[in-house]
Amino acid sequence: MYITDKIWEQLFPTIEKGQEFITREDLEKGIENNTYQLFKDDNCSLVTASHLDILRIGIAGGNLQSIIKITEKVEKYAKKRNYKNIEIVGRAGWEKVLNGYKKEKVILRKEIQ
Repeated sequence: MYITDKIWEQLFPTIEKGQEFITREDLEKGIENNTYQLFKDDNCSLVTASHLDILRIGIAGGNLQSIIKITEKVEKYAKKRNYKNIEIVGRAGWEKVLNGYKKEKVILRKEIQ
């Protein structure tokens, strides 16, 4: 089991707030088959996914300073595996706290009823 209760408690508020429609089981399967990568320490958890030559950070939760610090591990992972870019799909506030990242795109979502 990759997603312990502690990891899920860190990630779930982000999943719920961002309306990321992914379950704990989906994350487990994705990590198991290497669709997703899990980065964690005692105070945060972060999930990435590959998209072409981009490593995308899709979900992060826990202590903000720990998340900022763990992104350094993500950057080393991406460099070692020859990714060209790292993207973050998230709220605009990340731009203020992560050095070297800049806004490239905006994701718009419309619910179809």
